[in-house]
Amino acid sequence: ASLPLPPALGWPSKRRSRQSCHRCSPSSAPPPPPPRRPRPPPMSLALGDWVSVRGHEGQVRYFGATGFSEGMWAGIELQAAVGRNDGAVRGVRYFSCAPRHGLFVPASQCVKIDGPSDSGSGAPDLADAWVKVEGADEGAALKAGQESQKVIDYLTAQYPHGATPDKAPALKKERSSGGFFGGRSSSRARVKNQLSQGGDEAYATLLAEIDLPPDYAGPCFESRPTAADAAALLAHVKRHVAASEGSAAASSAAVPHRIAMQLLLWARQHFSNVGNIVDISIAQGRVVVVGDTHGQLADFCWLLRSHGPPTLENVYLINGDVADRGAHAVEIFLLIIAFLLAEPAAMHLNRGNHESLDMNVRGFHEGGGFATEVGAKYDSAMFTLFQDVFNLLPLATRVNSEVLVLHGGLSRTNSATLAQISAIDRRRPIPVAPVNAEDMLFFDLMWADPRAVDGVGLSAVRGAGCATFGPDITRRFCEINRLRMVIRSHEVPKSLSGVQVQHAGRLVTIFSASNYCGRIGNTGGTMLLTPALDYQLMEHWAPTVSELLVMEAEEEAEKAPSTPKENPSEKRKSFSAQANELMRADVLQKMKELVCEHKPALAQFYEQHAGGSDIITRETAIGGLREVVPTPLPWDDFLTELVGDAALLSDEDDAVRFRLFLGRYRVAHEQEGWQADLLSSLHDALTHKDLKSTLAFFDPNEDGVVTYEELVEVLVDHSMGIPEASLKALAATLLGQGQTQLPTSSLLARLHVTYRDVTAEAADAAAEVRQAPEWAEQLLATVARQCALRKRDSEQLFRSFDSNADGVVSYGEFQAAMLRLGGYEVDTLTDEQRASIEQMLLDLAAWVDQRKTGAIKYIDFIDAFRILEAPQDGSTEAVPGAIHRRDSESLGLSLISQMMEQLCSLFYQHRWSLQRAFEYFDANGDGVLTPEEFGTALRALSELSKASDVSFSLDLEIGRA
Repeated sequence: ASLPLPPALGWPSKRRSRQSCHRCSPSSAPPPPPPRRPRPPPMSLALGDWVSVRGHEGQVRYFGATGFSEGMWAGIELQAAVGRNDGAVRGVRYFSCAPRHGLFVPASQCVKIDGPSDSGSGAPDLADAWVKVEGADEGAALKAGQESQKVIDYLTAQYPHGATPDKAPALKKERSSGGFFGGRSSSRARVKNQLSQGGDEAYATLLAEIDLPPDYAGPCFESRPTAADAAALLAHVKRHVAASEGSAAASSAAVPHRIAMQLLLWARQHFSNVGNIVDISIAQGRVVVVGDTHGQLADFCWLLRSHGPPTLENVYLINGDVADRGAHAVEIFLLIIAFLLAEPAAMHLNRGNHESLDMNVRGFHEGGGFATEVGAKYDSAMFTLFQDVFNLLPLATRVNSEVLVLHGGLSRTNSATLAQISAIDRRRPIPVAPVNAEDMLFFDLMWADPRAVDGVGLSAVRGAGCATFGPDITRRFCEINRLRMVIRSHEVPKSLSGVQVQHAGRLVTIFSASNYCGRIGNTGGTMLLTPALDYQLMEHWAPTVSELLVMEAEEEAEKAPSTPKENPSEKRKSFSAQANELMRADVLQKMKELVCEHKPALAQFYEQHAGGSDIITRETAIGGLREVVPTPLPWDDFLTELVGDAALLSDEDDAVRFRLFLGRYRVAHEQEGWQADLLSSLHDALTHKDLKSTLAFFDPNEDGVVTYEELVEVLVDHSMGIPEASLKALAATLLGQGQTQLPTSSLLARLHVTYRDVTAEAADAAAEVRQAPEWAEQLLATVARQCALRKRDSEQLFRSFDSNADGVVSYGEFQAAMLRLGGYEVDTLTDEQRASIEQMLLDLAAWVDQRKTGAIKYIDFIDAFRILEAPQDGSTEAVPGAIHRRDSESLGLSLISQMMEQLCSLFYQHRWSLQRAFEYFDANGDGVLTPEEFGTALRALSELSKASDVSFSLDLEIGRA
């Protein structure tokens, strides 16, 4: 039978200190959602009307016909500087406003509003977009974790001991290191599996080698801390953090290494003895439920001050996601552990989706940061110990048998039971790629989100298989498990308050990090739960740790509570303008990254809709972004900033040059010189081939012509993972505008120009330009000019040198041909002159033979004669297949930039798989790989891509690269 529903919730406006309190009330009902602003009918605007345009608010300053386009246009003065003009277009002034505050749009694009919002520019919309960006980052982490898991499984099967094929096992390697693990220059810690497997004994050995710093003035623990010890540690942490705010010491550890490791070892023992679901029974007092804090120490300290320290009558339940994003997750964890060890029944900690290796290893800007924080404050051994503790944290807590507190959400199966949750093997990383029902239940407990409609679905924001669950799922779960309600965390409520009641009161979200990430201006929330399971929902805006210490000092001096100047609502309102600016910058940056990541697919979409032009409409530009990029973001609000002024075709902002737009974004390597090195290695591969092999490389049927299809096939076979669509574009570029085939020698000349242009640039930078002997320059130019005038290409010239037709030119063959082509009158020379010339030609042959193999290969021959130069006699007739020097730079650099952009994008998209593969072979953790290990890791990823659906391919000569 169905259990009685929990009481309906009212939302009185009473405020307390910096907190606001929402008491449960059986007689009141939740207020209806705010009505949506209706879209006005077209052409219903009047001067002075307030409107929302593309997510921005402004006032109608002009409405009528214009000289720049047909129809009725509205001239809007926007509140923010995100417009296109100052009220004038093409020399005609329609109204006056500040630069970039004016925008003209058709009336149909305006939505009339009552007036400017408090924030001035649609704060809820920006906050929603920012939260979607956060969700996209988390989804990307999950996807990367799924791919990385396949990589590790494959490497473990192929190289069970981390051994490379041509050297001893990597576990035994020894080499000096300048990296983090030999010193402290790196910023990210990593898991040391051997240490974790060594258990207590291995950690005890490390602990014995760590001393307390001589200037440490905080509490020391010879045994498990008492409540007084935990309070003393809290006071020390606050003083340390306040003293270092804004300085270089802000990232230093507040808790010494030895004390931190000892606390974690005690926590490891404690959590080893608890179940998946912890039961709390209270007959008096209350439970303080705390949601995500994400390293925001100020919120955690404020909550301890507001609600009092943990005691048996003031029990704290921290509902996960302490790790990542904020700078002080380490200190929050250690404080939680200290209070928990002092009185285990007064402090409880659930696991969140961020208490997970796959999230922690990502950077702060990608939703992670905990590995970076631990690396800066301690070392990899501590990071490994943290992961050991995370893998032991309980999955849920039940209060008085009727309220279940878990981090994420409910299972998509609609039939999950507490018994099934209790049976999960939790002592492992959170499964990112569930393979069975148990994994899926574990995953959903950490990652699922509620939705307003019945049923289950997939999250459009998080992606990566994350589920959403409706009110019917919550109701069914409560009925099956005889629960009154479920409390969860995991996301900022859309109302930007720290609390949200959903699913007819059966589901409550608590999010405790106020002004999350210093960006969105939300209040933090907590729940105070009584023994009768009545509750109060509290909101707060935390002061900084420094401000909190000042308040505490005032209280100590005056023996009276300090009076805050602003309540949470007022504080949020005063911050809203700054929040908008910060959120907008974050959302725009994420959009740029997504455009960059999906650039090839966007280009293909726009080409299909451009009708042979490079101009598309604004609607097509937005439609492509929505179609190609999986993250649902307000692209129309940001399009002007994304495409840039140069790509906007007109002042009215209604057309876009999509090639200029996409050309703004690319993944680049911070050191550009590596491009020449890579091209050189590919060039080297051709220098080992004779004439026939070189020509057959591109022309397998040996008909003397390379067709578009043949060239695409070659590029795909040697693609280095570049998408086929981009390779087809490269093939078209190489063949030339409108060409479907090219003589093989001409194609090689074009490839060679590209190589020469890039390597010459790199050589110029290094002041090591390879030049022919000064006396030989004129001779080489004379031969090249004769070939051009005779319409002879490089292949024909090479064959004339190769008298025995063996595919290479010996030094003797080179000498004889040059005597003939150079115009030397041998019969008129003295023996001494002839011997001198012959020796000089042999020296020149040795110079042409760049690899000193004793015979000149075709690719080196092309380099020496440069037949791709324009004729020296001023003729404008092109040599077949030749590229004039004035055009070669454009073609070469365009080709190289495309290739290198795609290669960089490939590495960027698969950076986490690469990282996991590299770390697998880097067993001693020094951050350094031998060339053999590096090559083995890349080859393994390429092999994996052929054997599975992991989209990674890197077919290149790894040893040379």
